[in-house]
Amino acid sequence: MKTLIKICGLNNETAVVTAAQNGADMLGFVFAQSSPRYITPKQANNLCQLIPEGIKTVGVMLHPTQSELETVLDQVKLDYIQTDAEDFDLLDLNGDSKPLKVYRDKAGFNVNDIDDNPFALFEGPVSGVGNLVNIKRAKEACENKQIILAGGLSAENLKKVLQETVPVGVDVSSGVEIDRGVKNEQKIIEFIRIVRAFDEGVNNE
Repeated sequence: MKTLIKICGLNNETAVVTAAQNGADMLGFVFAQSSPRYITPKQANNLCQLIPEGIKTVGVMLHPTQSELETVLDQVKLDYIQTDAEDFDLLDLNGDSKPLKVYRDKAGFNVNDIDDNPFALFEGPVSGVGNLVNIKRAKEACENKQIILAGGLSAENLKKVLQETVPVGVDVSSGVEIDRGVKNEQKIIEFIRIVRAFDEGVNNE
């Protein structure tokens, strides 16, 4: 078993190279202009040139229109587009990008509504604020669906969260930052190390 690791909100060469060289499986670029981690599609395309084959790229958007989606995909090739699950009802990806559907722990949420083909992302009500996802609800989702877990994960809580939920993957952004939108190399390395140590322990049981 190998837990997928997604490092999100990358916006500079050092962070991209650090994540790629130390074992991240997916790298996320934020195209929501309201985010402190926002980069342009052109900037993302330049960063993608540094990514070795086999590591997946994710474009993170927030309720995009079809026009906004096409503007991004015209400028950068991405393996996945990530936005809220209901947004995809109004979007046509028109190409090689696959949907990474986000499901939020909010009123009315039902784990049976999750479309996890090939997997889905589960997090708290609001993205990018560093609040830890509800572990009880996360565990329920991970037990029933192929879930990449997001929301407030960091080196301080990661091992416990992994043990309690056993997700298919984990997604971190603010948890590897020293300031909003500013990634830290050592935090990225430590986060990945903890996940791989967990994987090794599970595989040796």
